[in-house]
Amino acid sequence: MSTDRTVRLGVTGTDTEIGKTVVSCALASLARARGLSRAVMKPMETGVMERTRVDGPSMRSDADRLRDAAGVSDPLELIRPIALVEPLAPMVAARRAGRTLDLAALDRAFEKLRADRDVIIVEGAGGFLVPITPTMHYGHLFSQWRCELIIVAGNRLGVLNHTLLTVQAAESLGLRVRAIVLTSLTGRDATVAEATNFDALVTLVPHIRCLRFPWVDRWEDPDALAAAAEGAGFAELLVPSV
Repeated sequence: MSTDRTVRLGVTGTDTEIGKTVVSCALASLARARGLSRAVMKPMETGVMERTRVDGPSMRSDADRLRDAAGVSDPLELIRPIALVEPLAPMVAARRAGRTLDLAALDRAFEKLRADRDVIIVEGAGGFLVPITPTMHYGHLFSQWRCELIIVAGNRLGVLNHTLLTVQAAESLGLRVRAIVLTSLTGRDATVAEATNFDALVTLVPHIRCLRFPWVDRWEDPDALAAAAEGAGFAELLVPSV
């Protein structure tokens, strides 16, 4: 844990499309509801232009959603210093675009956002080992910024293996996993795997706090997200760890 007062949370996932942005927005919404000074960051976002329709209004990016959930006025250029068009890993998207990623810009943005805030929530892309360059992945970025990790795990068959691999990779870098958040991916009745995954995780990683996050229909409503986050026990993640 850093010596400054800022709680630094890095949100990663076991895969794509498992609720990582929803959980990040829920954390930001709860920090807002509790009156904490907060910052959010999506250091690199790919597929940004894919979200813009020629014949209609622009669809909001993950960085936009984070900023709205947090209720902050920080410029998008700080919240998301690097945007890439193709929905690929940053290393691949940058290579195909003929771009060299300005990693120093990420550090500058993080330090500016973090200053004098109670909490900063940094959402990664995809999983923990998604490559940023041939020699750097998101785990290195979280380690460099001394973030405690929130692992978002989609509640479906296979999540036990994916979660254990992510925990192992994180702990091998010396990162503290603050919590595993098992997310409900649909509103339908649970399968056998979905009904048993949480208890299995509690047994398999007894040293890590496991939380459940429900299916939220109005996931872009900050009040609904804050209520869901409160009920899921996220408040303990917004204060310094002991």
